Amino acid sequence: MWRVDPSQIFIAIVLDVLLGDPRGWPHIARGAGWLSTGCEKLLTARLRPGVLLGVVFWILVAGTMLAIYAAAHRICSALNPLAARVLETLVIYQAIAARDLSRHVKAIIAPLANGDFAAARSRLAWIVGRDTEALGESEISRAAIESVAESTTDAVVAPLFWSFVAGAPGALLYRTANTLDSMVGHRTDAYERFGKASARIDDVLNWLPARICAGAFCIFRSAVRWKTIRREAAAHASPNAGWGEAAMAYAIGVRLGGDNFYDRQCVHGPVFNASGRAAAAADIAASLVWMWRIAGACAAVFVALSFTLKLFQPT
Repeated sequence: MWRVDPSQIFIAIVLDVLLGDPRGWPHIARGAGWLSTGCEKLLTARLRPGVLLGVVFWILVAGTMLAIYAAAHRICSALNPLAARVLETLVIYQAIAARDLSRHVKAIIAPLANGDFAAARSRLAWIVGRDTEALGESEISRAAIESVAESTTDAVVAPLFWSFVAGAPGALLYRTANTLDSMVGHRTDAYERFGKASARIDDVLNWLPARICAGAFCIFRSAVRWKTIRREAAAHASPNAGWGEAAMAYAIGVRLGGDNFYDRQCVHGPVFNASGRAAAAADIAASLVWMWRIAGACAAVFVALSFTLKLFQPT
């Protein structure tokens, strides 16, 4: 296990809560996105975009990101050990995205509550991949809540988990993998084969964090829901997304999941908490309250665990 410093995780969390992602600043996700676009063009210009090329693509992007980090860390260490610690903290901070998730979702609530569905749909399109043009209040609310549920793992629990397990390199690798999945890990004609490695690696890295996230919901709400959440989550096409959505559905008492349209094609999905009420604008705010509750609990646990490990690590 990487030598974990609890103060770095704690400071990273505080920075995310206070600053979020300042626009225009260098960011590991934007760097990974830029590399992804460049490497995809380079590799697919002359080679067929199959599964093997997708593996090469993932290794090239992730390896480049880690190499850049290693070089920067070596330079910082040569200048001053404190500079290296600051770099590590900044990487962990940039891997977390709770504040940005909250900001994007809050931008949907106000126009939706005022009946401005066009504006709400436009802002929803920034955070979901489904078609939004024809969604009404309930479907807009459901989509936003499902995004919060899934992103509680992607943007908060998983980055904290991998920071705890492998420090700044773990956080960097996770955020890079998650970015690559969002860019090429789609089940479309163009990316079904080329993006398979990116999608599967992201699934592996999110497997345990997704279940930690759902477990945290159960601890706060009701542990007896665990078997129900596990059963309903298993029906989702993703090995991870269903856990957060099922847990959120029962936490706030709404019905989530069901049919969605992607490029005007209907995709049938499982329903979570089928007896729950239809989602409304107020439930989006409730989902954010739960996101922050889970974020705070997981942050406290990972900081405490890293502090405990530090006590037993040799000096």
